[in-house]
Amino acid sequence: MQTGGDISGSTGATTTTIEFVYDPTPEDYRTAFWRFHFGTWPGRGSLLTGPVVGIGLGSLISWLRGFSANATAFVLVSVSLALCVIVPRHGARKAREQYEDMEAYGTCRTTVTEEGLTTTGGELSSTLEWRVFPRYFETDALFVIMTKQTGIFFALPKRGAQDPADVDRVREVLDRNLKRL
Repeated sequence: MQTGGDISGSTGATTTTIEFVYDPTPEDYRTAFWRFHFGTWPGRGSLLTGPVVGIGLGSLISWLRGFSANATAFVLVSVSLALCVIVPRHGARKAREQYEDMEAYGTCRTTVTEEGLTTTGGELSSTLEWRVFPRYFETDALFVIMTKQTGIFFALPKRGAQDPADVDRVREVLDRNLKRL
């Protein structure tokens, strides 16, 4: 199998198959998490949802219970501070869990095609179809493919490209098949 480029199928049609080989790192997943939450509108929205709902519920409870202005302010500040600690910690835990899932693969070999991507490593293998992971974003070091609802993501490090041109080829495949954030 040829790596890093186009492979002609038996029908004479050309299909794009691009291969990346890399060892996943915790930093890949931390970077993906923080870049999503602070660098994209869907990410910022998910960070703000908890505090806004918390402040709204705190205000409603304070109003229904007839709390004084000082008690209401205390409740709102407490809820806001708690959510400012809980939301990032929850996300960091999620990034760590996703890295631990990939760590079991050891050295990963990921092939990107028009249908999706397949990652193998050790005795493990997984396939992600584009319809299940319909969005992506890019950092200087990563392509990050994401689900729409659950926030699960797959980090594809650019350092794994077999040929520098493969980074551009993957970007083209992703642009054709996914929504860029």
